[in-house]
Amino acid sequence: MKILAIETSTYAGSIAIVSEDSILGEYYFNIGPVHTEKLVPSIDWLLSELNMEKSDLTGVAVSLGPGSFTSLRVGISTAKGICYSLGIPLIGVSSLKALAMNLPYVPYNICPVIDARKGEVFTALFCSNNGELERMTEDMVISPQGLVEIIKDNTIFVGDGALLYKDYLEDNLSPGIMFTPLNLNSPRASNVALAEVSKFKEGLDNKSVLDEVINMAPHYLRKSEAEILKQGR
Repeated sequence: MKILAIETSTYAGSIAIVSEDSILGEYYFNIGPVHTEKLVPSIDWLLSELNMEKSDLTGVAVSLGPGSFTSLRVGISTAKGICYSLGIPLIGVSSLKALAMNLPYVPYNICPVIDARKGEVFTALFCSNNGELERMTEDMVISPQGLVEIIKDNTIFVGDGALLYKDYLEDNLSPGIMFTPLNLNSPRASNVALAEVSKFKEGLDNKSVLDEVINMAPHYLRKSEAEILKQGR
């Protein structure tokens, strides 16, 4: 089993190739909104470094969002193209879940926070149960004020949104909150693959594979600027 993972929900993108029991390679690039231009060349480079061909892949895992509209579209379109051409399974994963997976075994609630612009954040709450991530809320888009209202217990915050609103959160929440170090604040492609690796082990029939490739769509949580402008006409 060799799974290509693609993570493009934020301005920091990454790709990885994961086998059943190891991370064979991972490449992270934090170069701003143009990082999607590096996606396909980076995949080709990583495969070459591992002496692999695309035909060696047995599945693709991709971050569905929430996150950057344009970056998510590029990541998902690339993943769908690879899977369609090879006839291999495609699995989508919440970018917030992938971000929360940076913190296994922590005794606090885990709150991944991605900057959603316009004074809002994408967020959810998770907890770790013996290293297994358990979801406490669905993914949501919310104001920092609204985020403060849903935090009831000791919580560790992770993500670029947590860094952006760190002062506000510290000023408005109890001392029982923590923030992760800089190296943990981006979702990792390897986590995208590992989050749903069991689904690849199950094996999917050809119809399930094709349906997933055709129907998969980004998980935006809110309308794009173009949709808002169109409705306003």
